[in-house]
Amino acid sequence: MTAIPFATMPAHARVWIYKSATAFTPEQSAEIRRRGEAFTGSWVSHGDTVAAAFALLHDHFLVIAADLADMVICGGSVDKSVQMIKGLERDLGLNLTDRMVVLHEADGGIRACRMNELEALIKTGVINGDTIVFDDLVATKGDLDTRFRTALRNTWMSRYL
Repeated sequence: MTAIPFATMPAHARVWIYKSATAFTPEQSAEIRRRGEAFTGSWVSHGDTVAAAFALLHDHFLVIAADLADMVICGGSVDKSVQMIKGLERDLGLNLTDRMVVLHEADGGIRACRMNELEALIKTGVINGDTIVFDDLVATKGDLDTRFRTALRNTWMSRYL
């Protein structure tokens, strides 16, 4: 089966976002893309094909989307996607599952900090409510398109302001 183009996924499609504190190298991007497209092109749940797509965003994010409007995905199938991510981490020396990493825009690029550093960075003015951050907790393709890259004040992180 061929992978579905990510741009054609409907707004209601469920998304899973994985991030790297460091930008992917061209070699890592090529391998991530190859494996991600192979996975989403052959993903099944209870023997049914999952309408899924894959994307790399901003050289730091790997996103899997699945249109679950006409199906319920089983836990085992979600586990298969996590196994694919864990394989990428192992084989490419990446950490894609660290939820304590916050990515934001600064100095014309994307910078990373740890969640426990965020409050201090706000107090010192390095980061403020207008700083563009990436809210990797969005759950749908529609939210990814409209709320993923946004001002910190529009995210759950605003509680630190």
